Amino acid sequence: MLFQVLVFGCCYCPFASFFLGVAIVILSHVFTVRCVFSLTIAFAITTSTNAIAQDFPEISGPMVGHSTESSANIWMYAPKDSQLEITFQEESSSNNAATLNFDPVADPAGNLSGVPYTVTLKQLKPLTNYKYQVSVNGKSDAAHGGTFQTAPIAGKGSKFRIAVTSCMKYGQPQKSWELLLGENPNLHVTLGDTHYSDTTDPTIQWKHHLRYRAVPEFSAVLRSIPNYAMWDDHDYGPNNSDGSAAGKENSLVGWNQIWGNPTSGTAETRGAFFKFTWGDVEFFMVDGRYHRSPDNAPDDDKKRMLGDAQFAWLVDGLKNSKAKFKVIASGSTLADSKNDGWRIYTFARHRLFDAIGENNISGVLYMSGDVHRSRVWTHPESDRVGYPLIEVVSSGVANSKTLSYATVDFDTTSADPTVQVRIVHGDGKTHADQTWKLSDLTPKK
Repeated sequence: MLFQVLVFGCCYCPFASFFLGVAIVILSHVFTVRCVFSLTIAFAITTSTNAIAQDFPEISGPMVGHSTESSANIWMYAPKDSQLEITFQEESSSNNAATLNFDPVADPAGNLSGVPYTVTLKQLKPLTNYKYQVSVNGKSDAAHGGTFQTAPIAGKGSKFRIAVTSCMKYGQPQKSWELLLGENPNLHVTLGDTHYSDTTDPTIQWKHHLRYRAVPEFSAVLRSIPNYAMWDDHDYGPNNSDGSAAGKENSLVGWNQIWGNPTSGTAETRGAFFKFTWGDVEFFMVDGRYHRSPDNAPDDDKKRMLGDAQFAWLVDGLKNSKAKFKVIASGSTLADSKNDGWRIYTFARHRLFDAIGENNISGVLYMSGDVHRSRVWTHPESDRVGYPLIEVVSSGVANSKTLSYATVDFDTTSADPTVQVRIVHGDGKTHADQTWKLSDLTPKK
């Protein structure tokens, strides 16, 4: 339109041709700048994608997944049609080694040259150290071996330590993983943003997972202790994504295949949520993404964090749990995020707190990640629960200024069981250390 006006004006104005020339020069410059900018962005995206494609390994693992007092899941990734075997035995024994074959996952969600493989070691002994070695097509590598300890007997008193993490990024300092492993945790619970692909495409997600699992400090954790994972937004879909994310079904399938968690969801309700028991502590890993209402939805009684079916599953599990302590774990914080957490889901938050209080459920703690800083604190609305509701926020083990993580020690062997929470920064210094007795986390009658 601008050109039409200027050309028409040439017939009536002696300066029109001059202005037309200036306009052409300006528009040509703008067009050139835009083209260069577009090409630069396209080049950056292509370069990033190619870098990920080149960085992720042909073979990944092993990873110790869901473990019980008598079994352990072991996960690997290798080229399609590979033959994988695992030889394992008690660490203190040089005899009676057993060998099992891995099975490839059926219908892999990611379209890569390799696939995940899994095997379940059975007839193990409780609280026993095992060593193992994986071979791929008859070849063994020291990096494909490890050790782990089985869980204590379910429902029995025990002492153990868990490490809690979230928010890990390739290319960032990774030294905190070495500190964490030096804490000798019995299991590792990670609460989301295990990569930053920001997509629901499993192929891209898997490339990010595999690239990060090649980080030596992280791979040492994966092969040495049982690992349990719950996603948050960046490893589920786009930033701050919710139940409306396109392709979330594919993301869920890919997630379940790339981790060694117990079976997720229920027969009626899909999602990444699951539960497991370690001694006399029960963990409820809740999915705050798949059924979530949008963050910007009106903060009324229709706004959901977990969805009604998952919420009912959680409350039913808490009510029927015989464990001394019950841990609710999710990527979303109760209050630390003003834009993407339970803080802006008032009805859903109060419904959870009230369910705990009205059913006199003792020993509940909440664990979260997301916000790139760590702390342990008591929620100000704890009166709805009937005792201090402790939240352990552990975020930024490899994507923050503090590079922090949490350790949580449970001791259910005493008459009044205890839980101790420590926040440790990447400098090795402990920045919080608090202990509660079960009697502190019990409704007062």
